[in-house]
Amino acid sequence: MPDTRAVAAAVLLVALAGCGGIGGDAAPGGLLGDASLSIETVSAPASVTQGEEATVAATVRQSVDADGTAPLSVAIRLDGRTVASENRSVPPGNETTVTAALDTATLDPGEYEIAVSAGDVTETRTIVVERVRPATFAVAALDAPETVGYGDDLVVDVTVRNRGDRAGTRPVTVRFGDDENASRTLDIALDGGESATRSVTLEAVRGDEGDHRLVVETPNETRDRTVALDHPSPYGKTALRLYVDDEGVDRNVSDVVAAATRYWERNDERYLGYPVAYDRVGEEDRADVILRFDRVERCGVEGNDTRYFGCADLLVDEPRTPMTATVDPRISDAEMNATIIHELGHVQGLEHGAEPAGLMSATSTLATHQPVKVHLRADDGAVTGPVEDEVAAALDHFAGRDDLAGSDAFAWEFVDEARDAHIQITYDERGDVCFADGGGSCTVAGEYYGQEDVRLESLDDEVVAWHVGASLAPVLLEEVPPELTGEAERREREAWPE
Repeated sequence: MPDTRAVAAAVLLVALAGCGGIGGDAAPGGLLGDASLSIETVSAPASVTQGEEATVAATVRQSVDADGTAPLSVAIRLDGRTVASENRSVPPGNETTVTAALDTATLDPGEYEIAVSAGDVTETRTIVVERVRPATFAVAALDAPETVGYGDDLVVDVTVRNRGDRAGTRPVTVRFGDDENASRTLDIALDGGESATRSVTLEAVRGDEGDHRLVVETPNETRDRTVALDHPSPYGKTALRLYVDDEGVDRNVSDVVAAATRYWERNDERYLGYPVAYDRVGEEDRADVILRFDRVERCGVEGNDTRYFGCADLLVDEPRTPMTATVDPRISDAEMNATIIHELGHVQGLEHGAEPAGLMSATSTLATHQPVKVHLRADDGAVTGPVEDEVAAALDHFAGRDDLAGSDAFAWEFVDEARDAHIQITYDERGDVCFADGGGSCTVAGEYYGQEDVRLESLDDEVVAWHVGASLAPVLLEEVPPELTGEAERREREAWPE
């Protein structure tokens, strides 16, 4: 009897195993085994960037031959790691869909296998996880004119593309040439893969004539092209290199030169129509303009008796290399300043008679200076108050007249030294220059070349103004009035000016 039971038990075990009830490899899908299951579809992206949402969906069908509704187990794995596992009750002939979300942010870039299993049936797919590219801004297009005028606005259209996957905001700088003011920076925000065009205006661009780099710069890329700048100056640039040869001067005239160049820098647009600036250099061979201090015996003509304060090259079409101006070192600082301005006017192309008419006149007279600088002195001791008042009254008289020769107005000021003066007025009680005896006035050479000295000798205070007026009237007025001629009586002289 024991043997019989053992055999029966063994047969039952085999029978059950044949039905798939307790087999070690039996699927949980039912008594019919894995042959009743099929994986209809597996949906998964071929590639995904880190952090991007990704879903795997698997549809599994239960065979129509299945023995009733049976539990169905479906698993989705990513590189062997289970990301979804579900048991479903599916009637014969029906299907079910299982989905799984992939956490791509935790995955390193690379290739991964997705496996979907239903019982013994397995389907695989491959998914590639790509690295997330940060926001990277590139210049896709740069549009600008071929030429821009000096001082004009330069309008630039820039197209920027974000080649990265993430959104970002980046500075984009547009810069033209070496002009520090010709630069603008914009903050541009773009989504990943997005492009945008911005119009940038660089106001009043400046520089030397010729090609200049137009640069568009992002933190990731720089792109450039050339834009030609058209400069209105015959020199093709604003800043002229000035070399000063002052060995022939017995004093420091740097301030005089600086004042003359500043005049043109302040009035360039008004009188020249284009900008100019002077930069002093220490080497003659680097100069655009050379200013020398030397006696000028002739200037463009031969065999005349003209007294020259200066002479310069006249710019006609194109400048020489270099242009040269010469100024007599013997003249006063006041006359030197006006002469340098005059000669630099020629260097810039202005002829005699051009505006400013006073400074560009062919001859230098008191009527051409604004203001006339007067050095009042006494031959012996200080000038008394009444004498100074008389001289001032005479000068003020001319400042109020409208019949001046070669000038629309007359202005004047006292200066402390003859060096700073256009004219000297010397009050001398002794009277040994103009006349051996008696009293009166005369005009003699001043302390500096070309400077005149109005000598007032042995005069009563009451007639000082008249003598100053009589000395200056032939220079300042178109016609000398009778009251300022030598025929005027003593009382007329005392009463002048009224």
